Amino acid sequence: MAIERGQVEPAPGAITPVSRGLWHAAWEKLAEAAAGATQMQQAKNRVEYEAGWTRLVDSLEEFWTRFFDEGKSKFPSFQPWAGAIDAQRKQDPLLAYLYQARHQSQHGRIALDWTEGKVQIGGGEFFGTIKNLQISASGNFEADVTSSAGSEARFKVVHDPGSASLPILVNKKHKQTFAPPVWHQGKDIGGISPIDAGQLGVKFYDHVLQDALRKFGEAP
Repeated sequence: MAIERGQVEPAPGAITPVSRGLWHAAWEKLAEAAAGATQMQQAKNRVEYEAGWTRLVDSLEEFWTRFFDEGKSKFPSFQPWAGAIDAQRKQDPLLAYLYQARHQSQHGRIALDWTEGKVQIGGGEFFGTIKNLQISASGNFEADVTSSAGSEARFKVVHDPGSASLPILVNKKHKQTFAPPVWHQGKDIGGISPIDAGQLGVKFYDHVLQDALRKFGEAP
């Protein structure tokens, strides 16, 4: 008779269970929203940028749904506490705007505007005269230029295709319009970009989550 010793091996293809902490599922969506903002910052074209925006606003609302549902199922005093925050979500111009942007994305509409593009001739540093300039559809150009005396800057043609901006949102069902937010938690945020708006939303909900963890701790 022999004594065998070894390590228990997982079955092939086994999916290992792991314990999830309080509001972990909600936190996942908050992290997804932050990843959407990063996607927008790193986007090389409008499709990637707009996909990041949709990812961001969708994930913020999914965070709230998961957060609220888990909290009220585990803590008797959670719903009154979270109810005050839900009211703030509807009254705060930024938070209400982000919710409506998510509503737009759910109906297949990309809720972003783009400013008009422009072309800068000379690149901003070139000094001289331009006799002829031809730009092809492929993006190549040919120019007959003469630099001013002492100017060593290379002649360039720079294309700015325009930047994203927050549009006026229209909720036709309830006959409501939502202008780009200029206030959030009593502070002036007028003229912010979509990325800034999204990051402020992520920051707000992260504070909500941290406050809830401090107040309620782990579920009994």
